[in-house]
Amino acid sequence: MDREELYELVDIDSPADFEYFENLAALLECDEYIEYEDIYALMEGVDKETFSGLVDNYFEEITDFIPGDAAELYTLLDKIKLSLMGLAKSCDEEDLITHLAEEVDRFRKWYAMDSVVICTSILTDREEEKTLRDAIVLARLEGLDGEKYTYDFSDCLDYHLDEYIMSFGDIVAASLEEDEKDSMVEESIYQ
Repeated sequence: MDREELYELVDIDSPADFEYFENLAALLECDEYIEYEDIYALMEGVDKETFSGLVDNYFEEITDFIPGDAAELYTLLDKIKLSLMGLAKSCDEEDLITHLAEEVDRFRKWYAMDSVVICTSILTDREEEKTLRDAIVLARLEGLDGEKYTYDFSDCLDYHLDEYIMSFGDIVAASLEEDEKDSMVEESIYQ
C-alpha cells in the first residue's frame, strides 16, 4: 500500500484532514501492510492535539466491549492509550514523531493482525481464533445475534510497552477535560 492508498483508506486528502474517529479506526483496524514511512508522514502532518483526542475516544469505544473478567487486557489497553496520547501531545521533536509513528504501527499490527484471542461459543462449545480487533467486533455483535462467547485474552497480553509516562500536567489536563465533558452532559440532561 502506498501513501496515496493509505490516504484513500483513511479517507483524507492530506494529513491535516485526519480529524475524525473514522480516520483513526480505519488506520488502526487495517490488516494490510503499510509502509512505515507512510505512517511517519501521516503522524508528522496530523494535528497532535486532535490525534490525542481521537486516540482517547477510540480506546474508550473499544474498551466498552471488553468483558468484565478481562481486567488485565483493559489495563493494558489503557496504558497503550495513555502512551499514544502522551506521545502525540509531546511530539514537537522529530525523534518523538518517530516514536509515535513506531508505536502506532506496532499497535496496529498487534491489534489487527498478530494478536490471538480464543473465542468459545457458549452454545456450541466451538473455539475460534480471532485477532483482538475481531474478538471485540464479535463481542459487539453478541447483543445483536444473541450468540454468546467466552474470551481467552491470555495470548495477547504480551505487548511490550515502552516506559513513556504522560507528564503530570497532561494527566491533570486530561482529567479536567473529562470532568468538563461530564458536567456538560449533566447540564444538557437537566435543561
